[in-house]
Amino acid sequence: MPFKRWFCAAGLLAASAPAFAHGDEVHEGQSAWSLWQFSPEIILGLVIAGLIYWRGSRHGLVERRWRIAAFFGGLLALFVALISPVEGLADHIFAVHQVEHMLLRTVAPMLLFLSAPQAAMVRGSPRWLTRFFAGSGWLRGLVGVLRWPPLATVLFLAASYFWMLPRFHDMAILDEPIHYLWHVSLLLTGLVFFSVIFDRRAAPQGPALGTRLGMFLAAALGNIVLGAFLTLKDVSLYSAYLELGHMWHVSELTDEQTGGIIMWIPGTMMFALSAIWVVYSWSSEETRFTERRMRSGRELAGARAKSNSALALGLAVTALLILVLAVSVVSLIDHPPGGARDYGIAGKIPG
Repeated sequence: MPFKRWFCAAGLLAASAPAFAHGDEVHEGQSAWSLWQFSPEIILGLVIAGLIYWRGSRHGLVERRWRIAAFFGGLLALFVALISPVEGLADHIFAVHQVEHMLLRTVAPMLLFLSAPQAAMVRGSPRWLTRFFAGSGWLRGLVGVLRWPPLATVLFLAASYFWMLPRFHDMAILDEPIHYLWHVSLLLTGLVFFSVIFDRRAAPQGPALGTRLGMFLAAALGNIVLGAFLTLKDVSLYSAYLELGHMWHVSELTDEQTGGIIMWIPGTMMFALSAIWVVYSWSSEETRFTERRMRSGRELAGARAKSNSALALGLAVTALLILVLAVSVVSLIDHPPGGARDYGIAGKIPG
């Protein structure tokens, strides 16, 4: 049953919101608000996913309001990334492209699985659709393999690093099918990654707290390294934005350094906030579990001591993650890149 729910949730969310691309060349003086991408298939997919979740949350167990808000917040993040002018601008401004990708691979999957949508999506889906997604043994096996924490983490990072290689980055900007594959890979790896992170099952059925926090740390460090490289480099790497028409009248280097800062600081902060939430929810669940299961005062005290030890470990790892982020920010302030001095990026982000 857990495999069925996880696969149905991830499959419905991924299949119902295909990440189609993308913008055309822009003209001089063209307004950003003219770059809305009205893709009927994406809008329809988001509406269907919302209706299925709403039906499942109303006709099953009562869902907490904040979980419902989180789910629809995730759908809104996908809407902003794929329909709003963010999608149109992303093909002409590297920094906006990093905002779009942060929404696709981090913010939307994080909110969707923070809402614990598995049960609601299964309850709200037609039976034939549930059987389609969950009826195959090999599909359940594939999902189980992809959700193995080390593999989920490697795929999450690999999808980001691969598409930042200049050759493949420019190719994806200029070629619509490849751009589509780019968005799908970011969204799917994000969904798999956060489905493991926010798995409501405790160990041994679900990943242990240390495993989840280790995944966060690896993802955060990967973000920091790539963001720092993009921010501190002194040459531009990507030419496709010029071919489609670079907007906002900023240099290519300034644009790419700004995108690096977005990936480095706000992107990494998403992982820190998620780690704090995981530690908090883990502690709350452990307390509820011990209060239900332990009968004598001595057993309860012992169980709470173990719970407190796990919480302390989780907080220590979270504190380390936040420390790494803080050191990154301080290093950026104390040692601004050459491009920042040349183009004013340290004092002003182009708008």
